[in-house]
Amino acid sequence: MKDPAIWWYVTRSSAIIAWALMVISVTWGILLSTRVMKPKDNPSWLLDLHRWLSGLSVVFVGIHMASLFVDKYAAFSLQDLFIPFHSQYQKIAWLGGWPVALGVICTYILFAVQATSLMMKKLPRKYWKAIHYSSYALVLLVSFHAGWSGTDVRAWAYRITALVLITLTTVALITRILFPKSAKTLSATVEGRRANQNKENLHKVLVDRVTPLADGILGLDFVRPDRSNLDPWVPGAHITLHLPDGMQRQYSLCGDPADRSQYSIAVLESPTSRGGSHYVHHNLKSGMNLEVSGPHNHFELEASNEYLFIAGGIGITPIKAMIESLPNRRHWRLLYAGRSRTSMAYANELSEMFGDRVIIHADDEQGGRPNLDALPEPLLDALSSKVSVDRLHYERFSAVDRSDDAIVEAFEVTLSRSDKKILVGKDESLLDALNENGGALISSCGEGVCGTCEVRVLKGQPMHLDSVMSDEDKDAIGVMYPCVSRSTGSTLVLDI
Repeated sequence: MKDPAIWWYVTRSSAIIAWALMVISVTWGILLSTRVMKPKDNPSWLLDLHRWLSGLSVVFVGIHMASLFVDKYAAFSLQDLFIPFHSQYQKIAWLGGWPVALGVICTYILFAVQATSLMMKKLPRKYWKAIHYSSYALVLLVSFHAGWSGTDVRAWAYRITALVLITLTTVALITRILFPKSAKTLSATVEGRRANQNKENLHKVLVDRVTPLADGILGLDFVRPDRSNLDPWVPGAHITLHLPDGMQRQYSLCGDPADRSQYSIAVLESPTSRGGSHYVHHNLKSGMNLEVSGPHNHFELEASNEYLFIAGGIGITPIKAMIESLPNRRHWRLLYAGRSRTSMAYANELSEMFGDRVIIHADDEQGGRPNLDALPEPLLDALSSKVSVDRLHYERFSAVDRSDDAIVEAFEVTLSRSDKKILVGKDESLLDALNENGGALISSCGEGVCGTCEVRVLKGQPMHLDSVMSDEDKDAIGVMYPCVSRSTGSTLVLDI
C-alpha cells in the first residue's frame, strides 16, 4: 500500500539536502576566492564543483517546493510558496508566519544568485558581486527557516546534521574575513572572462572614415555594410580588428555608446609596432571591408560620486568615452599627459568641452613630465603605491617586465582533451609550442597584456609573467597566458 506521507518525506529530505548543498557550495566558493589551501588546491576543479553544487541546490529547492505543493497534508498553495507571509502554516505560534516567509525569501535570494552567476559575463562586476555576496546571508537565513519550521528538530540525526552545517557555515565566514582576496593588481580586472573570446561575435564591417587626429594617430569609424545597428557597448570596451594579413589587434572604443551606427577607435602608429598599428596606418582605407569581434569590456567604469581620470598618450581613448558618458552633476577631473600637444588626440576637443576640469600636460610645453606632487589631488601621490585597490582602476597598453626573477627551465605540458604531451624548451614560448602541436590558441599582443590567449590550467602551477591581472586572481580562476608565462614545475596540464 502506498504510504500517504511519501510527499512529506520527500519535502523533509529534499530540504535538508538543499541546505547542505548551499553550505558546501558557499564553503567551496570561499576556498576558491581565498585560496587558503594554496598551493595544494586546484582552482579549476574548485570552480567546477562550486558551480555544480550551487546548481544542484537549486534543483533540490525545486523538489522541496514541488513536494510541498503536491502533499495533501501540508496543503501549500502556489501563493504560499511564492508570496511571503501568505501561508497560514505555523510551528511556533509566537513567531507567526516568519519561518515560512524566510523560506520564500531565501528561495528568491538563491534564484537571484544562480541567475546572475549564469549571466556574470554580461553584468557589471560590482552588481554581480553584490548579489553573490548575499549567499552568505542566505545560508544563515536558511538555518533559521529550517529550525523554526522543520518537524525533525527534536531528532538527534537532524540536530547533529544542523550543528555540522551551522559550524561549517561559521568557519567558512570566519575564513572569508581572515583571508580576504589579495588586493595586489597588475592591470584591469578580468576575473571570470572566458578563454579566447576574441572570436566571439565575429562580424563584417566597412571602414567608413579615416581621419588624422594628431601626429601619428588616426581615427577610424566602422559601420555595418548594410548600415544596420552594431552591438551595444559601454565605456571602457574594446573591439578586436582581424586584419587581412592575419594579425589581430585590440583597440578601445572612443565614440558615443548611444550611437549604434558606428564603432570609433583611435590608433597610434608605434615606432616599436610589431605590424598591427603600421598596417592600420598604411593599408586601411575608407570603403575597405574588415572583420571585427566584440565588443568586450575588461575596464568598466565603476560607480562613484567623484572621479580622477589620468591618461597618458593614446590611453585617452577609453577615458574619453567614460568622461562623455557621465552626467553633468558628476564631479570629475582629468589629467591628460603626453609628449607634445600635437601628438595628443582629443586634447583641444576635451579642453573646449570641459574647461578647467581638464588638465593638459604636454612635456614640450612644461619642460618635462608632470610633477604629480604639485597637483592638487592626493590621489596623484604615487598612484600605484598610495591608492587603495578599491579606488584605483587602470588599464595597461604595455607589459610590465617580470622576467628578472624568473628561472626559465624546460617543462612538459599535457593537453587534457587529447592526452598529448609536449616538451617546451628553455628558449621556446609555451604559446608557440602549443600551436605547433595542435593547440590552435588565438593570440594578439604576444606580450601578456591583452589576455587574448587565456587558457585554463587543470594541474600544475604556472609561472605568471604577464600583466593581465594579479597572480592570485589568475590562480583563483585557474587560468594563465601562455604567450609569456611558463610553468614553475616540471609538468603542467591544460584544458586544450
